Amino acid sequence: MCALILLISPILTSAFAFFAYSNHPDFALGLTAFFCFMCCTLLAVWIRSDARHAWSRARESGFVQPVAIRPGRAVRVASACPSRWLVVLHVELHGGIVAARQASKPACAAG
Repeated sequence: MCALILLISPILTSAFAFFAYSNHPDFALGLTAFFCFMCCTLLAVWIRSDARHAWSRARESGFVQPVAIRPGRAVRVASACPSRWLVVLHVELHGGIVAARQASKPACAAG
């Protein structure tokens, strides 16, 4: 998740700084730093929210086992789930360990 945020945030901040300085040359540097901070924060919240929703959908569809995350315990995630990387992210953020398992259903509910 950090890699994704560290990749996207400088791109958005550079675009913001370019357009801000093009229109207002006396634009304060502190506002660009504030924009970068807010961008990182919003991206982190957004990705964590998507991961939480992916976990809920995978749990309801039966693609994770067990359905509760315990720190240090393995959680099996079906490899057929299209939102698997978000489910894995959610498990790892909550201290679980991810182990792959064969899909018990043909496809995970996408969304």
